[in-house]
Amino acid sequence: MTFWSANNVEPTRQYRFTVSDGMGVWWWAKSIDKPSFDIDSQEHKLINHKFKYPGVATWNDIKISIVDVGEKVDDLNTQLGYSGYDPTGGLFVEGINKKDASEAFRISGELSIHQLDSQGKVLEEWTLVNPWIKTLSFGSLDYSSDDLVALDITVTYDWAKLT
Repeated sequence: MTFWSANNVEPTRQYRFTVSDGMGVWWWAKSIDKPSFDIDSQEHKLINHKFKYPGVATWNDIKISIVDVGEKVDDLNTQLGYSGYDPTGGLFVEGINKKDASEAFRISGELSIHQLDSQGKVLEEWTLVNPWIKTLSFGSLDYSSDDLVALDITVTYDWAKLT
């Protein structure tokens, strides 16, 4: 008998999650990292002993893998344009900047990750604050495979709110 059966507790499962924005649930999401952070450590020497003090918290990037369902490549490419990127050097383009990049990601609302229980109720809701796409890979193609094409997205953000 497992410890959770004896204690009438159910552990959370990795496959019970949704990713959503203001437009709805990303049913094409295959996997996603939950937010995480690191805190710097500062050392100070006093006589012949070192004391460690906490420094600045830094939120780590998350990776999202989504299945290419046709229009997602175009959607993500359009989002890059809303971020300020224009390879043609248009007249009114100032280039990619934080304001446009994070607003482009939130045109349809903020990015949220929901961890679910076995009944589909939300156990945790993570909302990324000022997210923007840092890296985007449009997948790879291979004649010897019948796997689905996966798009890999790295998202950076200022911090995450847990509800």
